[in-house]
Amino acid sequence: MLLCLPSLSSVPTGVGQMGGGGCICHGGDSQQVSVSIVGLPSSFQSNTTYNLSIAIASTIPEKSDGHQGGFRLSVQGGGTIAFDNSTATQELDDGWTHEIGGTYQRGWNFTWTSSNESTDPVEFIVHGNAVNGNNMSSGDAWNSFGRTIAHADNPIVIEQPVFDREIGLLDWLVFTLGLSTLVFCLVRVVR
Repeated sequence: MLLCLPSLSSVPTGVGQMGGGGCICHGGDSQQVSVSIVGLPSSFQSNTTYNLSIAIASTIPEKSDGHQGGFRLSVQGGGTIAFDNSTATQELDDGWTHEIGGTYQRGWNFTWTSSNESTDPVEFIVHGNAVNGNNMSSGDAWNSFGRTIAHADNPIVIEQPVFDREIGLLDWLVFTLGLSTLVFCLVRVVR
């Protein structure tokens, strides 16, 4: 059953919607990696441009002449995004991600210009990975950052994004069933 599953590999040319839950091709989410968006205001004004940066810090060593990291950014609620280096980044599947040339770094600068037509809150979510440059997903790790900010004219209390990656009862049930099936098949083959 496990042999029929496709193998996972990293995507140095960027990741679309499949990266909306995190950088699963680079191992698991880890405290070895800290992801942030530097420069987010506590509240925003309409039609205002903010200079922001995605920053990834990690205990995973950077290989100076190899791949170092990547990201998937989603912004819900309006405004426009423009990255400083458009050859290192791309818009893909209603979000932004790195291009292959953008993986030789762990930081990306961009501007966000807020909408002139809405005072609704805006949610920023970024999943970022730190890679060790061995051209494989082994030894890599990732984490996530999320923040929702309110408009200055609509200062409501906002629930912040939560990344719940705890293993639940259904996950354990599927794992146990799969493992039991694998053991059963192995016993049948050995006999």
